[in-house]
Amino acid sequence: MERIVINRSVGKYVVLLICGWAFVAAGVFILWVGGPRWVGWMNIIFFGAGSLVFLWQIFDSRPRLIIDERGILDRTLGVGVIHWADIEGAYTRSIQGNDFICLQLRNTDQYVRRLSKVKRAMIPANEALGFAPLNINLSGIRGMTDRVLELILKKSEQYRH
Repeated sequence: MERIVINRSVGKYVVLLICGWAFVAAGVFILWVGGPRWVGWMNIIFFGAGSLVFLWQIFDSRPRLIIDERGILDRTLGVGVIHWADIEGAYTRSIQGNDFICLQLRNTDQYVRRLSKVKRAMIPANEALGFAPLNINLSGIRGMTDRVLELILKKSEQYRH
């Protein structure tokens, strides 16, 4: 099986970094002209912290998604490898232009237990929007959704039989 390695969209994080810096500059300007100090400082602190995260994402070279003979490893999901034999099906959902592949698993609880508390708490809201408990986030990865979905359905079908 071909190994597919998908990295994050560096361009997306460059744009976010520039926007973050613009808001930090706006906060400095607000303080400089004597505007509301709390607004200036909130801009600097919030968007300054965001800018650090975006900068980290630009230089983080680790793959975001790996699909190989074992299964699917989505680093953003944080559950480790989801093995082909555990996948019963998959479908796509999109929200605000961001694509997701929703995984239908044989033993969802086995993987849900590995999620962080925050991600586990978000499951009911995700399900209310038509998502599965575990979803592969493909935002910022243009043109890959159909290819990844097709591969997931093909490999999971092979392991069902």
